[in-house]
Amino acid sequence: MYGIQPPVLSGDWGQYRPAELTVRLTPPEMITDWSSVFDDLELKRPHSLMREIEGKIQGELLQNIATKAQEGDRVANISAGEKNVFGKIAHQRYMQNGQKEVTIAALPTQGVYIDFRIYPPEINVEARGALPR
Repeated sequence: MYGIQPPVLSGDWGQYRPAELTVRLTPPEMITDWSSVFDDLELKRPHSLMREIEGKIQGELLQNIATKAQEGDRVANISAGEKNVFGKIAHQRYMQNGQKEVTIAALPTQGVYIDFRIYPPEINVEARGALPR
């Protein structure tokens, strides 16, 4: 059969096929730069401040353990004849921990740099419609 071949038709020939809609969203981006604020207020960067605070907390923890041990030794040493041991320990704790330091900082003259990037959605419509019979 070398003549004209009849066209091969698909199974949905002549039926309505809805359009295909594809929407692709790119999430927005936000970039901030706090360096001008840190420099203006003469503050440390977050990572170096975290390391300094960790070292300070560890030192305070060791000091508290040593203080508790000394207080326990004072209470256990009955032969020394110290009067009102518990009252004196409570007074010393109050004197060490009762005084607080308050620091009030002013607002920075430089603000935070904020950069927003918002991308439009990518919409693709493939119109199919009805095929002729």
